[in-house]
Amino acid sequence: MKAAIFKGANAPLQLTDIPKPSPGEGEILIRVASTGVCHSDIHHMKGELLGFMPPEGFILGHEISGWVEDFGPNVTNPYGLQKGDPVIVSWIVPCGKCRYCASGKENYCNNVMMKMPGLIGINGGHAEYTSVPEIAVIPAREIKDVIASSPVSCAYGTAYGALKTAGASAGQSVVVIGTGGVGSAAIQLASVMGLYPIIAVDVVDSKLAKVKELGATHTVNPNKEDPVGKITEILPEGADIVYETKPNPDLQIAFNVVNKSGTMVVTGLGNATSSTINLMTNLFVGRGLKVVGSLGYRPRIDLPELVRMVASGKLDVKKLVTHVYRPDEINTAYENLEKGLHLRAIIDWTKL
Repeated sequence: MKAAIFKGANAPLQLTDIPKPSPGEGEILIRVASTGVCHSDIHHMKGELLGFMPPEGFILGHEISGWVEDFGPNVTNPYGLQKGDPVIVSWIVPCGKCRYCASGKENYCNNVMMKMPGLIGINGGHAEYTSVPEIAVIPAREIKDVIASSPVSCAYGTAYGALKTAGASAGQSVVVIGTGGVGSAAIQLASVMGLYPIIAVDVVDSKLAKVKELGATHTVNPNKEDPVGKITEILPEGADIVYETKPNPDLQIAFNVVNKSGTMVVTGLGNATSSTINLMTNLFVGRGLKVVGSLGYRPRIDLPELVRMVASGKLDVKKLVTHVYRPDEINTAYENLEKGLHLRAIIDWTKL
């Protein structure tokens, strides 16, 4: 099969032929439809995640949609999946047994940091096929466009998890800083969930124009206007929720536009050796602010909900996917991601 393999920090991925995997015990083999082009991959490719450097030959690509190809031994198959069924693959692989899984916090499972498809320990989806633990495979029979739907497993999933972590509910105001894949998905989800106003912040005008189609009610470009002044003009008391989606978060805008007792939620991993957040303690305490990190989502709870939103038409994944690349264009896709050209881009693995 064709696969784009990791060749070391700061090296381009290499599209090459490798053996097709066979599903191991408790695994399901997936024929990959598409994989998302996510900034977390760039952190990996640059060696910015301390202690998580992939080995040479590893297959990245953690945002995966596809079809069931085969089953390994001792698969329990609780969803009754059949060969050919469309699925979404979670990059979070919970054990289903620890205290965090038992309390509905699968994304903080004790085993999560040891195995994540396309990130840690399990080859990902930048290939024609990938074999993953069955608990990571979520049915998507209701979704018509499987190729366009890989962002459900990361961009939408991460954004949905963050909004839930922040306690988002209808009628609340939200500022979304950064309109890449996760930020744009958050804007679309916030609109579906009934938040208002929804203020998008980014330095790329073309992306700001695009997110208006996803539900942003206001847009702010910090390179052209004072973001704090503009947001305060819209929300004199500040926003209920500020969601910082930038790859390297700093909360400098967020801290100045969140309202008293408001919530700042962060999903950007940053650089493990240099990314820090500094807040003025007296204002942080005096205003009763909450800063929360949010890692992904709960795969067996949140992903099925997102699949139903897509199936119902409430979430239009095609509006989020602004670029589709062939596998032989994968390095160009990541270069363009760093240039800020995408909302979300995908690699179409049916176009070999």
